[in-house]
Amino acid sequence: MKLQYGIFKSLNNPLEVQESDTKTVEIHSMNQTSYLAKFAGKGQFAVWTSDSKSYKLLIEDGYYKTMKDLYGKRVNQVWIAFYEKADKIRFSLMYKMVFPMIGIAMLLALLFSSVEGLQQYQSYGLIGILAIVLITNMVQTSLMRKKIEAARTESIKQIKLIVGEAKFNQLLEAQGKYYDTYFKFDEKKEENTEVESSDKK
Repeated sequence: MKLQYGIFKSLNNPLEVQESDTKTVEIHSMNQTSYLAKFAGKGQFAVWTSDSKSYKLLIEDGYYKTMKDLYGKRVNQVWIAFYEKADKIRFSLMYKMVFPMIGIAMLLALLFSSVEGLQQYQSYGLIGILAIVLITNMVQTSLMRKKIEAARTESIKQIKLIVGEAKFNQLLEAQGKYYDTYFKFDEKKEENTEVESSDKK
């Protein structure tokens, strides 16, 4: 499974490397890249990337210091397992639902266009096929979301066991405070820039 592969290739100076029996994780400073505004500016302080073999975590410096317990070796292995499970869920539903339905739709379209007795109903047939494909896609999307959310919930339970529920709740509180502080700081910078601009006029 590849995640943000373009970013993965651009990260070459890790701050930290976490070795394990399953997957290697490199921790990279978001502040030292051109991705800071793109991600942190939108409230995304941690970004997972992968070439399907190794993983690199791009993370904003202050956020990493605040939330470091949520990015330890054991916790990161849980997140990697989640991403890989989510990928399997997507592919499984594609193979079980989407691809077969596309095949059936193509076969029906061929029948309605080639069988003389069905040609007069071709437009109705195509509308019906389109409706079935759309409904299948909606059902597949809904199932995928439910299964991935269930996998995420299970991963969070595992992380709580690793760091402890009390510590986990403290980290969530610290996370909220960090978001508030970070974006208040950005607002102050914007205000100062506006003041400086007006002074120059």
